[in-house]
Formats: sequence, structure tokens, C-alpha cells
Amino acid sequence: MLLALNIYRINTESDLYMRNVVTSLDRGRYSNQHEFTVREVKYTIWSGRLQGLRIGAYKSYKLGKSGGEKMTAEFGYAGKILKVDLSSASMSDIPTSDYADRFIGGRGIAAKIYWDEVPPGTKAFDPENRLMFMIGPLSGYPGIAGSISQICGKSAFTNPEQFYYGCMAGSWGAHLKFAGYDGVIVHGKSEKPVYLLVQDGNTELRDASALWGKDSAETRDLLKGELGSSARVLATGPAGENLVTFATTLADEDSSAWGGAIMGSKKLKAIVVRGKGSRLPAANPEKLETLVEYLRGLGGGVRRHGGSPLPPPLVREQQICYGCARGCGRGTIETADGIKSKFLCQSASVYMPAAFTYYGKPTEVPFNATRLCHNYGIDTRVIWAVLRWLTDCYKAGVLTEENTGLPLSKFGSWEFIETLLKKISLREGFGDVLSQGLHQAADSVGGEARELITDYLDKSGHNVVYGPRLYNICGIFYATEPRMALTLLHEICLPVEKWNEWVKGAEDAYMSYDMLRDIGRRFWGSALTFDFSTYEGKAVAAKRIQDKIHAQECLVLCGWSYPIRSVDNTKTHEGDPTIESKLYSAVTGNETDEEGLNRIGERVFNLERAVLAREDPRGKKVDNIPEFNFTVPKGGEGMNPELMVPGKDGEPITKKGTVVDREKFAQMLSDYYELRGWDSNGLQTKQKLVELDLEDIAQGLAQRGLIN
Repeated sequence: MLLALNIYRINTESDLYMRNVVTSLDRGRYSNQHEFTVREVKYTIWSGRLQGLRIGAYKSYKLGKSGGEKMTAEFGYAGKILKVDLSSASMSDIPTSDYADRFIGGRGIAAKIYWDEVPPGTKAFDPENRLMFMIGPLSGYPGIAGSISQICGKSAFTNPEQFYYGCMAGSWGAHLKFAGYDGVIVHGKSEKPVYLLVQDGNTELRDASALWGKDSAETRDLLKGELGSSARVLATGPAGENLVTFATTLADEDSSAWGGAIMGSKKLKAIVVRGKGSRLPAANPEKLETLVEYLRGLGGGVRRHGGSPLPPPLVREQQICYGCARGCGRGTIETADGIKSKFLCQSASVYMPAAFTYYGKPTEVPFNATRLCHNYGIDTRVIWAVLRWLTDCYKAGVLTEENTGLPLSKFGSWEFIETLLKKISLREGFGDVLSQGLHQAADSVGGEARELITDYLDKSGHNVVYGPRLYNICGIFYATEPRMALTLLHEICLPVEKWNEWVKGAEDAYMSYDMLRDIGRRFWGSALTFDFSTYEGKAVAAKRIQDKIHAQECLVLCGWSYPIRSVDNTKTHEGDPTIESKLYSAVTGNETDEEGLNRIGERVFNLERAVLAREDPRGKKVDNIPEFNFTVPKGGEGMNPELMVPGKDGEPITKKGTVVDREKFAQMLSDYYELRGWDSNGLQTKQKLVELDLEDIAQGLAQRGLIN
């Protein structure tokens, strides 16, 4: 039985009372009122059925089967997840507490709901696919960079179609919690375009026919104009409407993520969230404030990702996501015409080299190209690979302007990129071929077109970065994850980039090999994590990285701010592998140490593994990397053109011209399986799943013969 509370928090310094209310509560329907006090917090609870509940910030409880007095409070949560059936235009709430104890939130809860509700034979564009928008218990708290959203579901972009996920920064996730929810689960398909409005615990589906066909940014601006600037809008654009498999969503602050095509398949144009917003209660507010002050004291001491060089008169302003005290290189660019858009990292540079080569000088074309990708809803990592393939095919005579309808001779121009992105988004002509991803496009063209995809495409269709020929440990990530997992790859490449600065004697550089070795030992359980002359020590580090990042994406914390491996502005530069568990404990009251939190990450990783195994038509999850890694010598890479990495005892070595050693890679993977508690073929074992409190998952796998 779910119980609702009125919470009164006493501020002992000012003797003022702050009330986080459960409003619209018909107290006349409740009996058995109880009051008790914990840590100067007075709780009033009423038992009984809750109807028409409208929530600001509240605590949820579950009584035991006996109906006794034992209760477990769960700070950090709005307490409910919204389920939307677009086919019947019906909505209902489910308690977050049904999932939070084992999976925390974010990607963990999404994976469990997916396991429970999406049959393996479901196709990505089927009504029964679930598209899940999830946040975690740390969302909405200032100063901790925890307001990231996870978008999960089955993707049509991968082959085979399978469970997929993506992160979205900005403010949308925090405002979902302020609106009264920990997540939104969408299934079914509407007969006509609709958008979902979630505000202050109330939900409504509204007609979006007038918005269909408009780009994501225009949709966002129109809805904010109608509903007010406090509304936060997540929308899909023309690419999503037309089921381009790699279509993305766009929200406030131009935050983008996977999921646009699934929204389009369901005729869901947007999700608007709006809440009054409040300082959310924490189980241990004093401890939380101490942690926030510690994080603020780091200043610029955590890693920042930089911007790209800008031509005048473009102006960059730093953009800070909700709840982040430090910021990063995330920025908004404004043109002389007053056009604003996010311009950041890889997406900012997707068309920059081509445009510079074509025009011979910096122009606004790269900015406008990136902006058009965001507004149409096109994944820039896919476009990067598409651009390379198109130019290679054009040079080889495989593709022409006549058989594609693209101005290939003007590659690098605004005319070319505008034409290309429009054709893909609307699936016009050759754009329809490209709309299903590069692997499928090459197969469709046939002949030499497939051979011209050399060594730059991963198995899902993204351009490869930080691959296993450069960092052998990353082969485990590429093999075992359903997509290119940047948050995992960054745990290897970013420290090595800092080490490169130190090797070259850059000013203020401090990342010596001794510090790299210390990070490997303290964070990842192996002093050999960053010794790329050997495959030894990589399996344990890969497992530890995956477990920690999976827990992080349940909380959900920003992948740029965490883990805090090193700090720039302190004397020792030493990072803190325990900060995530401390934050989780302070907010929720669930006292958990680093090992305990990583254990939850291991549980979620194994749950995802079970999901992937169950829906793989090959009969189990197959862990492989593209063949070129073993056969094509490694060339240059943008962020590390010399391909310089630390070798034995930190001696700089180059990876130019190297390939992955097939036998050593197989042994590394075998060691990894053993550390995971799986069998020698990568099959999960009942013993391990039971140990991880996943006995229900073990039973499901056993029914399909997918467990040892």
C-alpha cells in the first residue's frame, strides 16, 4: 500500500518551517493518521487509497504485507513513474519504489522495465516497444551535476535491433522531477500526432497536428510560447517523424539524445514538463551540503571539454546545465543575426574540416551545419561516417551527382550539407538509402561501396573513436556494449590525453605516469590499466569501469564531471572514487560505500547483458569487434595524431601501424568473462545472477537456455 506524507523540515538556524507539500489531498478519505519525527523532520502520514494525488516533493512508503508499522523512507525520488499508452490515450502511475531498491533509477530502472515489458520479438517501431525517459535520485539537487536524463528502448539503428540508451544533459530531467515524476514510459501508437504535457503531477495528451513537420527547435519554441518559458520541451524533428533510424531528440539548451525515430513511430511529437520547482529534501541535508561545498571548491579542477575555434562575428557563451556548480566547455553560439545554438565537442567539428577546405577560411558554415543536424534531429556521429563514405565513393566513381542527386562536387559547401541533411531527414531520393544507417546504405548500393567502408565504422554504424588498436582495453567496451559507449571510453582516453600534455612539457601539466598508475590502481583495480604495451590487467579494469559507470548512469550523474579521477587545482591532484556513493547516501539515506554502489552497477550491467542475450537472434550475446581491428594498421586520430600512449613503466610508445593481436584479445576477453562470473563462452551463470539478486532474471534466461 502506498502512503503519502506531508513533510515539515525545521530550519534550526532561522526557526522557519519549509513545507514540501502533498497538495490536492482529500484528507477526508484517509484514516489511521500517524505522526513521527526523524532527524528533526516531522512526518504526518495517512493510510488508504490515494486518488487525484498532486505532488510537489514528497516521500513514498510501502507497508509490509502484514500492514505493520515498519516503513522505509526514500528521499531523492518523486515517488512515481508515468506510464503512457498512446494507443488508448490512457495514463497511469506506478511507484518508483517497485524498482529503486535494486536498480536505483535511470538506466537501471529502464533496463528492468524493458526486461519485464518488451518481448524479445518486438521490433523497434512496433507499438509494444517502450521508450523510456528516466532520471535518478540525484536529479534536481543543486551543485552536484546530477540532472542528466537517460532515454532507453529498442533501437532500429542497430543490427540486430536491440536495447539501446543515451544520455541527455540540460535541465529537462530536473524539471521532470519538479513536475512530480521519476520517469516516463511510453508505449503504443497514437492515431494522430500528440504531445504529452506533465505539470505539477497532472498529465495530459494534446493534439500536435499543427507541430508535425516542424523541426525540433521550432517545436520547442512554439510550445514554450504557448505554455510559458518555465516549460521544458523535449521534441523530435522531421528525421524522427520519418523514421530515420539514427534520429535524435532535442530539448532545452539544445540537449540532444537518441530516441527521435521511436517518438516518430508512436506519433509522439514532444514531451513538455513543468513544475513549480523547489529545493528537494535530502535524508542528510548537512552531509549533502558539505559534499556540495567540496565539489564547488574544486572549481575548474575537474576535466572540461573545450570548444572549437570560431570565426568572427560568432560569440560563445558558457552554458551550465541545471544543478552543475562548475560548468564545462558546453557553450551557446550566437551569430550576428541573433541565431543561437549549442556548439560543442564532436558535433561542432563534424563539418569543420570540409568547410575550411572548401572555403579556405573559417566560416559560419560548420556552425549552421551542426545546428541543422540538431534541428532536423540527426546524429552527428553517424553523419561524420556518412560524409567520409560519400567522398570516398565519389572519388572512386561509385557514386555520382546523377545517381545520388547530391552536389558531391561541392563537398564542404553549405549547399552540399544542406541538401544532404534535408534529403536524409525527409527520406527523399538517395537520402532514403542513407536514412537506415551506413551499413545498410553500403549493402543497398552494393559492389565496391561496401569495400570503401574501411576502418572507421563500428558495428552499430557510428564512427570509431578511441578504438582497440589504440587502447586495447577499449576492445572490451566495443565488444560487450550495445553501442559506442563514450562514457566508458573517456575513462581511458582523457587521462592519456593529460599524460600526453605532461610528456610534452605543457604548462601546468601534471598527469605523470605515476599518477596514471595510481588512478588505475585506486579506481580500476589494476596498476597496468594504462600500460598499453601489454594486454595484462585490462580485464579487471574494464569490469570495474563498466560497473562504476553503470551505477553512475542510474544515479544519474554527468559523465563529464564524474568520476573525479584527478583535480587540477590542488597540490596532490588526487581524485576521489568515493564521492558518488557519498552523494547517493546523503540524498537517499541508503548508506552505501564505493564497493556497494559498484555492486549495484554490476547488477545493472548483468541485467542489460541478459536483455541483449534474450533478444539476439544468434542465440546469445556475441562479443566481437569489426574485423579491420585485426587486419588494418592503425592510422592517425584527431585528438592524438601521434598515437602516443604509455607503455611499460610509462615509456611513451606509438600505436601507428598497429593492429589488435587476435590471440591476446581473445585471452583478455576470456579473463574478463571469468572475472564476471560467466562461463568461457560469455554465458551468464545462475550462481552469479543469484549472487547479484537477479534470481528472477536467471529464471527468465533459463527458460530460453541462455544460462549456465
